[in-house]
Amino acid sequence: MVRCYHQNASIPQHSFFILCKGNNAGRPSLTPWPNSFIATCSNEEYHKFFFWLVYGLHQSGKFKIYQRGSVIPYINLEDVRTCIREVALLIHPNWQRFQEILTALEKCSQLKSNLMQQVAATEKLQQALLQQYFQQLKNAP
Repeated sequence: MVRCYHQNASIPQHSFFILCKGNNAGRPSLTPWPNSFIATCSNEEYHKFFFWLVYGLHQSGKFKIYQRGSVIPYINLEDVRTCIREVALLIHPNWQRFQEILTALEKCSQLKSNLMQQVAATEKLQQALLQQYFQQLKNAP
């Protein structure tokens, strides 16, 4: 079920969010955005399937054809539902292959997260080394 998300509304279990405005319209997230739809699934397996399905649709540019607006592009709710429904019906017969792709996508996502943590740690190390160096200069006679 995909519907409009309203801030301060309760967030059901097995839900994710789909950005509906801007150049990244159609992008899924596990945390809410002010301009987003909420997709609620009946169980964890469907949550995983539909989250990665929407991720794939966004990454492949499938939502771009539905974007409207000249200043701030947006996609409407019915177009999101239609796009998800059409592709989900095509993927369902190849469920096993899509699950393999989902597993690979999750591994890539974990690797990306680890790399981002390493970059952040490296930046902190660089900052600490420079601070230490300038502190030594300040304390030198």
